[in-house]
Amino acid sequence: MTLLKISSRFYPIRLNAFMRSEAELSIEVENTTDLTLWFECDVLLPDAISLAPDRSLGKGRLRVGIIDPRGKGTGKCKIYAGVKSYPDRYPIQLIAYAYGRDGAIIGREESKTELRCEQVGSY
Repeated sequence: MTLLKISSRFYPIRLNAFMRSEAELSIEVENTTDLTLWFECDVLLPDAISLAPDRSLGKGRLRVGIIDPRGKGTGKCKIYAGVKSYPDRYPIQLIAYAYGRDGAIIGREESKTELRCEQVGSY
């Protein structure tokens, strides 16, 4: 039995290649237990995109917060493209952690998603 479920979405649904652009990643975590739990989520990106607008940052942790039994919580972060971002589908790995009352990890769930990066116009 899993303790949590992860779903994700992007807005806008793509990044622009070879220029600065950003997309918002929204991660929804569902608590499938009868316990109140604290949730966090690791976000792992490839080198061509970043969690910071001005430097390369490929790993970050998102605090989703306390979720009541059978409830849902959402966390959001920005993903940035720059001049090194070429047209491709970038894999993004999400790892969610559930913490119990004593602060120990009692559940872990992994999920993968893709973010498109496309070239706009012709050069």
